[in-house]
Amino acid sequence: MKLNIKVKKYITLIIGLLAVGVLVFGVINSGWLFDNDGELNGEDPGTVLPPSQEEPVTEPDPQEEPAEEPGQQEEPAEEPDPGSAEKPDKYMIYVGEQLTIPVSGGSAAKESIVIKSAVLPSMEKQIALTFDAGWLYDQTIDLLDVLDDYQVKSTFFLRGRWAEDHPELAKEILKRGHSTENHSLTHGHMKEMTEAEIRNEMITSTKLIEEATGYRPYLFRPPFGEYDSRVLKILAEQGYPYTVMWTIDSLDWMEERNGVKVTAQYLTDRILSNATDKGIVLMHVGGYQTVNALPDIIEGLRKDGYKLVKVNDMVPRSSSPGNVTIHTVKKGDTLTSIAGMYGVTVEDILNANTAR
Repeated sequence: MKLNIKVKKYITLIIGLLAVGVLVFGVINSGWLFDNDGELNGEDPGTVLPPSQEEPVTEPDPQEEPAEEPGQQEEPAEEPDPGSAEKPDKYMIYVGEQLTIPVSGGSAAKESIVIKSAVLPSMEKQIALTFDAGWLYDQTIDLLDVLDDYQVKSTFFLRGRWAEDHPELAKEILKRGHSTENHSLTHGHMKEMTEAEIRNEMITSTKLIEEATGYRPYLFRPPFGEYDSRVLKILAEQGYPYTVMWTIDSLDWMEERNGVKVTAQYLTDRILSNATDKGIVLMHVGGYQTVNALPDIIEGLRKDGYKLVKVNDMVPRSSSPGNVTIHTVKKGDTLTSIAGMYGVTVEDILNANTAR
């Protein structure tokens, strides 16, 4: 009997504990005792706002700037290296490109620089028609008239004695907007001359061209395309920083070549098929078919996208002849590294290689 009483007490205790547990669970679940974050809640759990009175969710102010734009980048701490790939496109350098490097003092170039194509960069395809004047002269005005008709300006290389004998033609060439440069005094083989003879060629021819035109030449084209270090040294000394060769010999000085007659069509085909950007074309004032071929040559070059310029527009004009040198860009070169090689600044190089 006593055992039954004890069992009843245990059962009653267990039922009581269960009831208390159920009550506590209900209170917690209603949110009256604790809020959703587990903090004590003093609000009346029976007070519930109807849906229309619930507090609105705060929307972000559309005019408020975000703390940071997605993907926004900070300004670089340092300016890009002018010699790196980050520099502006107009200052890009390419393998094989020839850069004019200004030098001074004891570092000055000791020889005239031999060029076969343009040195200055250009955004356009360009090519130069050049005309040597040796002895013949009677086609000069006809040649100038064709160039005028097509509004083309060219570079003429005059033999000093030619300018002396035909000063009115030399002056007319310059008057029509062309350049009158130097083609020696006598058109001899300068490599076979003594230094004194070479020097006399340059001093006298310079004087004669300047007297005839009022223009002091600074570009030189060697007769027969012949030169050596002695010639180049004296040219630099006499104020000729550039010795101008060519990319195309038109052969207009020949009547026949290898059994083939050099006609106007022959000249046109030869020049157009060999034209290259920054090229220089060798022609002659007294060429047999030059005047006849010139219209088709000019039209053909322009059709192929070329701008016709003077050689003078292809090279920097140095204020002090002989104070520049040419650097051919190699793989791995930057403007900064090149400037370091020659002891100049990147700005010096950019100024020397910016088209006028």
